[in-house]
Amino acid sequence: MEKKITHEGIVESIDGSHIRVKILQTSACSSCEVKSLCCSAESTEKLIDIYNLSSSDYQVGDKVVVCGSKSMSRNAVIIAFTIPLLLIIVCMVCGTYMFPMSEQQIMVSILVTLSIYYLIIRIFRNRLMNRFTFWIESVKDK
Repeated sequence: MEKKITHEGIVESIDGSHIRVKILQTSACSSCEVKSLCCSAESTEKLIDIYNLSSSDYQVGDKVVVCGSKSMSRNAVIIAFTIPLLLIIVCMVCGTYMFPMSEQQIMVSILVTLSIYYLIIRIFRNRLMNRFTFWIESVKDK
């Protein structure tokens, strides 16, 4: 069985098969006993959109567990961080050794390359949304 990442949340709204769940994302030190004295403890609320065919099983205000697969999170890190970093490195190497450019030209080529990459991500967002899907379980199921 594939391992999953879970977060507890509360159903914020239900619209047909679309469920919006509010989760509280906390930093690693949020459970520390002296967090009130420290300025690095932080937490933020996130809204997660879930498309669930059995949305009638849930009501607004229900406590649920939002789940996602570990492979999904790995792929998200690759798309969001690894590929852009590799593009930056490739632009720098090409601009320095293959096609000698000034530092300003290299910076512009990096910005153009990343802009094109994020435009491609934007164009294929629906395909990515289908690939990165979350599901929910009621707290009773856990």
